[in-house]
Amino acid sequence: MSEKEIDSIDIQILRLLQGDARKSFKEIAKQCGVSTDTIKNRFNAMKKKGIIRGTTIVIDPKQLEKKHLVFIGIQVTHPYSDQVLNMVKRISGMCVVTRAIGRYDIEAIAILDDIEKIGITKSTIGDFQQVKNVDVDILVDKPLLCPKNFELD
Repeated sequence: MSEKEIDSIDIQILRLLQGDARKSFKEIAKQCGVSTDTIKNRFNAMKKKGIIRGTTIVIDPKQLEKKHLVFIGIQVTHPYSDQVLNMVKRISGMCVVTRAIGRYDIEAIAILDDIEKIGITKSTIGDFQQVKNVDVDILVDKPLLCPKNFELD
């Protein structure tokens, strides 16, 4: 087994944590039919290998009166994508900023209060000298997260 390969127990652990990242090692051990120490050791090993980068919660921005989840696609004059990426990630409201291959060189996800803030954010990005084009998509529904569709085996 290579250093990053996982077996059926690891897959069970990951699936259970995808369903509830707060699930205790004791509960996971019971469902996997192994000891709590086994779960703890496997979790730590997967963390060390970079398979697990952390645990998180999912926040509903609308409940915090952050009204809009926004996808931002950015086309950049090459070779400036790193420079633009570093500028974009400093903009208030940015949750995810990453290089991309396809229609855009950089894609971002932001949570913004209102349409005016979306326009200001788009203009701010568009004002960067190295940016050729900025497109914005506003999600109208709460995103449906489907972590169980992530293929592990």
